[in-house]
Amino acid sequence: MRTLTLLLAALVAAGPAWAEDRGVAIANARYQNAPELADADAGPASEAMKAAGFRTVAGADLTSTDLRKALADLLRPDDAPGARLVLLNGRFLHGGSDSWYMGTDADQPDLVRAGSQGVPLSMVLDLMKQAQPGAVLLLGSDRQGMDHAAGLENGIGPLAPPAGVTVISGPPDATTAAAAALLKPGASVGEVLRADDRLTLAEGGDAQLVLVAAQADADAAADPLEADRDLWAKAAAEDTAEAYRGYLERYPTGLYSAAAKARLEALGPAQSDRDLWAEAAAANTAAAYEDYLARYPRGEYAEAAQRRLVELRPAPEPAPVPAPAPVPAPAPEIQQPRAVVAPRQPSQAELTESRLGLSRGDRMTIQRRLNALGYSTGGADGVFGSRSRSAIRGWQQRNGYAVTGYLTATQLGTLRAQAAAVTPSRDQQDRAYWQQTGARGGVRNLRAYLDRYPNGIYAQTARQRLAAALDEDIPRDEREDRAWNRARQQDTVQSYTQYLQNWPRGEHAEQARQRRNRLINQGQMGGGVIGLDTIIRELVK
Repeated sequence: MRTLTLLLAALVAAGPAWAEDRGVAIANARYQNAPELADADAGPASEAMKAAGFRTVAGADLTSTDLRKALADLLRPDDAPGARLVLLNGRFLHGGSDSWYMGTDADQPDLVRAGSQGVPLSMVLDLMKQAQPGAVLLLGSDRQGMDHAAGLENGIGPLAPPAGVTVISGPPDATTAAAAALLKPGASVGEVLRADDRLTLAEGGDAQLVLVAAQADADAAADPLEADRDLWAKAAAEDTAEAYRGYLERYPTGLYSAAAKARLEALGPAQSDRDLWAEAAAANTAAAYEDYLARYPRGEYAEAAQRRLVELRPAPEPAPVPAPAPVPAPAPEIQQPRAVVAPRQPSQAELTESRLGLSRGDRMTIQRRLNALGYSTGGADGVFGSRSRSAIRGWQQRNGYAVTGYLTATQLGTLRAQAAAVTPSRDQQDRAYWQQTGARGGVRNLRAYLDRYPNGIYAQTARQRLAAALDEDIPRDEREDRAWNRARQQDTVQSYTQYLQNWPRGEHAEQARQRRNRLINQGQMGGGVIGLDTIIRELVK
């Protein structure tokens, strides 16, 4: 606690305090010494925080040191603290009177070392207690645990949240969805809990708490196109068929309906529950049913798949009853030759594939293409095992070929063309890598993006943010003045967007929004005219 106090003092001395809503979203899934946590992704929650105007810190698979750095953002000075929302998906240990959120580098901690390998929840609760109108801490985990020494137990122990802090726990996918739901204007804690019975409210929690106040109808009607733009920006950031369908359902003739339809066509149909079950039933192997259950553990045919697995797996053989010792027969004078078992003859389909002379690299490429098309091979190791053969059979059945599990030259060409059609374009890869690195902020992430895409879609934004991050020692007022002057000099949608991302409540924020909206409506950026694609790209940023 002394270290935190010293850090607080240093931050107070750095400049004047200001009020703002803050959010932290961390997903620790891949632990070095514990099972991987499924469905831990906190990306949707962090995007919702940013969209709601929260100052957001997001991270994934953080060590104990990085955990402390991320949560230290809650220590930044704030004379009139706004709402606080913290999502922690990962592994937890408890003992004594506290519980700890563990870093991915935790290695058999005991009660003494738990504090150095994780973050105490009592400290996190203390950092949130001044929030107004309140704060919510979401804790996501499953029933698996990690190895630990004496004095600790897996899971979250009893908590004593201070007044104003509400604690909710549940499976990681439920807590992530709850975090996003709580950021909808007017959504209360009680409404979110009723939507998912897997969530649990800790004692003392406030079911009436609303983090984001409902917007007045007049505000909603002020700009009828703003909601259209916002929903499109979210859909483009997620870049999934589901997101684009959601946009088209709400805005079938919206500003970006044509772009949404084109993107849906490019993404292609996803393999449905029913289609994957049909493939598993056709293959009728344990590996195929296991693959179906891995994709749809609660699917329409999950019970049927489990029954078939039981039927296919051999029952344990009873212990053999010892037979009486045979009486040795006299050895014949002439030894009879042993029967020779003829080797299994390969099928014509096997011979056809063998003549292709596929190298290990070729097989790895084929496995990657099958995986891209939704047929799971269990990895891409260049070895065609039972899961790879099952994937090939499923693909053959779906495309009208003879279901043999072995490929021909014609089928290889079809597979290559289909995989090429669903492979992300360079722009899509650029956007996806930005979301993984630069969009999360931080010098390391921004440099990682620029190293891979020095002339990428977000290169200019990355350089501006990197320059701002490297100037952290400059007084806050001077930094904001510099940012505003740069925005005015460039006078582009991108420059004003960059200013608003860093200073959403700055002295010139309202003026920046008005100028940015005017440029978007005029279809201009700087002195030139821009097209729809460029406007979409700027809104996504």
